[in-house]
Amino acid sequence: MKYNIQLFETLDSTNKYLENIDISGIDEGYIVQTNRQTGGVGQQENRWESEPNKNLTLSLLLKPTFLPIADRYMITKAISIAITEFLKQEIPDKTISIKWPNDIYVDKNKICGILISNKFRGSTFKSAIIGIGFNVNQTTFSHNIPNPISLKIITGKDYKLNEVMDKICLHIAAWYYTLQQGDYNKLDRYYLENLLYLGEKREYIYKGKGIHATIIDVSKNGLLRIKNSDNKIIECDLKELVFIHDK
Repeated sequence: MKYNIQLFETLDSTNKYLENIDISGIDEGYIVQTNRQTGGVGQQENRWESEPNKNLTLSLLLKPTFLPIADRYMITKAISIAITEFLKQEIPDKTISIKWPNDIYVDKNKICGILISNKFRGSTFKSAIIGIGFNVNQTTFSHNIPNPISLKIITGKDYKLNEVMDKICLHIAAWYYTLQQGDYNKLDRYYLENLLYLGEKREYIYKGKGIHATIIDVSKNGLLRIKNSDNKIIECDLKELVFIHDK
């Protein structure tokens, strides 16, 4: 996959920009990047904070017309694995994991958020817009952000954003090719191997009530599967479950 990057000095949201333009004549691999994002959002409309010129704030256009709509969560898996693999090469002495559904953690701190917007044409895919916010050189964050971290905080080094971008794009291309080849088993395996708290009994808030449960899997459509203290398996969506550590 070839990448075509368009850089803007300021945008409200890279995802919204791509959602609002005519993409019919644009090849997949088109990337909208901005140095200053004024209205970036994460999951559940949470605000994504990024200091200007310090981090990667971008959206990637994919056109996975080969993918059945029922398998759309495989895109999340491929992108999450790609960024995880990049970080494992960049900071091999750290524990890198995927916090369901699509945040990337270094140890117990969030370094990257992913927001995917899918569009369909009838029963087939039209596009997938992959929004990525990746903390690179920022070292101070608002107090209302519970657990942020960046590459610079971890290593003490300054990074060139274009070089980080190029490396991440190479990993995304490789894992997107895995998805194109239909190797779901490999994607499932790598995703679970890197899933935060998999197999650990922990406390969560489920539908407003505290429970002790163990993450056992993620369903085909992206629901988190947990087993409670009564050995009952529950499938949770994003609005139903709160991780205590980042409440």
